[in-house]
Amino acid sequence: MRLEFRVLGPLRARCDDREVELGRPQQRAVLAALLLSPGQLVPTERLVEGLWGEDDTRWPKDPVGQIGTHAHRLRRALGAPGLLVAAAGGYGLAVPRESVDLFRYEAAVAEAVALRHQDPVRARELLVAALGAWEGDRALDGVPGAFAERARERLAAGRFAAVKALLDLDVVLGRHTDAVEPLAALAASHPQDEEVHRLRLLALHRCGRTAEALAVYEELRERLDRELGLEPAAAVVELADRIRRGQPPVPLRRLPRPGQLPPDIPDLVGRAALARQAERVLRTAGGAPAVGSPVVGLSGPAGSGTSALAVHVAHAVQDGFPDGQLYTKGGEPGAVLAAFLRALGERPADGAPADELSAHYRAALAGRRVLVVLDGVADPTPLLPLAAGCAAVVTGADPGVLPVDAVRLAVGPLEPHDAHELLARIVGVERISREPAAAAELAGLCGYLPVLLRTAATRLAARPWWSVADLVRWFTERG
Repeated sequence: MRLEFRVLGPLRARCDDREVELGRPQQRAVLAALLLSPGQLVPTERLVEGLWGEDDTRWPKDPVGQIGTHAHRLRRALGAPGLLVAAAGGYGLAVPRESVDLFRYEAAVAEAVALRHQDPVRARELLVAALGAWEGDRALDGVPGAFAERARERLAAGRFAAVKALLDLDVVLGRHTDAVEPLAALAASHPQDEEVHRLRLLALHRCGRTAEALAVYEELRERLDRELGLEPAAAVVELADRIRRGQPPVPLRRLPRPGQLPPDIPDLVGRAALARQAERVLRTAGGAPAVGSPVVGLSGPAGSGTSALAVHVAHAVQDGFPDGQLYTKGGEPGAVLAAFLRALGERPADGAPADELSAHYRAALAGRRVLVVLDGVADPTPLLPLAAGCAAVVTGADPGVLPVDAVRLAVGPLEPHDAHELLARIVGVERISREPAAAAELAGLCGYLPVLLRTAATRLAARPWWSVADLVRWFTERG
């Protein structure tokens, strides 16, 4: 028996050559949530919130029971024992990612983007085939609930980026005549995307419609000035000037490659196993973009060093993300999104709402391999990349707010021998070895937490006339 699912349009399922009747809309919403995390357990509470929202006053009388009923009916409809499983407070759909059209589509787009410079013809073929998988304009069309709506927004942003990449390749490959009308439609639906306008100007010019290209530019310039008080982006201005002077257009601009990571900590100790586990997860994105955008969540008590570990891991895997690394230390989502967009070469509108910025951000990441480090961000949801080939490391967030398929790693105090090693690295092996009992007591006073140990060791290193026992006494006297 072969099952296939479609989410790029109306939600559909086929078993061999038979269309499966998926039932009422809320039942389809449950299936959609499970399909977008195939093989993963989706908590029941996440399904409830995805279907009826976070306001429990709007929930039905027995939401958990209703989810169970929908799951039971879906199990019967799909007709495959063991396919839809219930365990540990959630539900999962045991289907391979390849059976869902979305993941085949994202894999083809990621492959196309990776080939866009060395083999643009093949890249274009892949994008045409991938975009042909869509049925209509809306993913999960007709599926209700907040979860489906969020998925629709994300997939619409990714589709826009794929269409833009296809038209970009059309212009590169000399298919500018075919690209003119689609670019006009795309510019009308995305009036603030200046790269679309740049491509439209270039296509018009190459079609010999130079006067029209300059008229389009003047219209854009006046509208940006009127609505935003801005001039067009430098690349658009430069192209218009060259067209006006009769000079050949400059080559297509290369996208910025942000490198925002703070310096790595050279004396990180006691975290090798956690670091290896996080690196393995993140490299599934950098090495094989078809797997989506993995998220690693690091959580632990204050002083456990989650920030240092996040930065260390990010440095270790940055070769797998050749399009750059984004980093924020806390921050309000709207401000962070605007800063990220600027680092990616975009120009976000002043005062734009966070949901609009988030959609532009995810569109800007589509097709790139970027690592995002969100350090001390309580609600990372609007800042997660989602695009295939990208990944994120998150600290400071409640593990429950992370995506259902995120890998959650607990970062605790160091082992005593690791605490001893950290002290020795900063203070010096000889000084720590002379007073093993005092060093052990100092580590205990610091709760074996690396941030406190580092602070104590730095204080001791700055006072070479102090013994370790002196520092212990100093701490004890101050409680």
